[in-house]
Amino acid sequence: MWQRLPVIRLRNTRDTIQSIKWRRIVTINAPPRHVVSPMSKKHRSEHKIVDDALNLDGQPEHVQQFYDDWAENYEKDVDDIAYAGPSIISGLVDKHAVHFGQQDRANLRVLDAGCGTGLAGKELHGNGFREIHGFDLSPEMAARAASSGFYQSAAGGIDLMKAEDHFEGESFDIIVSVGVFTLGHVPPEALEVLARLVRPGGLLVLSTRIEYYDETNYRQVAAGLIERGQMRLVDQLEHANYTSDGSGHFWVYQISR
Repeated sequence: MWQRLPVIRLRNTRDTIQSIKWRRIVTINAPPRHVVSPMSKKHRSEHKIVDDALNLDGQPEHVQQFYDDWAENYEKDVDDIAYAGPSIISGLVDKHAVHFGQQDRANLRVLDAGCGTGLAGKELHGNGFREIHGFDLSPEMAARAASSGFYQSAAGGIDLMKAEDHFEGESFDIIVSVGVFTLGHVPPEALEVLARLVRPGGLLVLSTRIEYYDETNYRQVAAGLIERGQMRLVDQLEHANYTSDGSGHFWVYQISR
């Protein structure tokens, strides 16, 4: 069949159509499975790798492959965009550790949910926390966290929505999660999963990118947990400088049950 086609730039420059012309329609290779089709992709960052991450389709196997592939260059790339999430999260945990009274923070059990290469663990360790555990969907990312020296354990291949299969309920004093509640990564219901892993009186501290908060039902899920008396909001930091080209909200919840 013949059809007039518009100018289209495909992912491979060899496939670039240089001008509008009549040509036979042919089947082209699909984009990598972990990235949505260019026709439905929304431009969310000036940095290509970050833009690709923000356009993932949410399928765990695709997200895992994306971060496995990114692991080697991840820290350099996020440094290039002035990624401040881990330091902000650690600062909020440091501020609210007073909730634990005279307990030595070195003995507080902390879980870094979606630990990546260990950037949050590094910040937490610098603030005196020592009993830090982590997990990530990507084995390659988690392996780097495990070798960082800041974690007691760091496991890969764990889907956050199935974290209760790997960790006992109410077994952590503090859970942090930074860079996870992001479009194309986890659904807002992941908040309920993490809340069940925190001991009563413990803290759940996390970030949400602006577009995630605006475009998902995160606020409804959080409000439901609060209304049911399962947690309360004790602090929030809105429109913080998450990266050089994007803002984020940060939340501190105390689990009450």
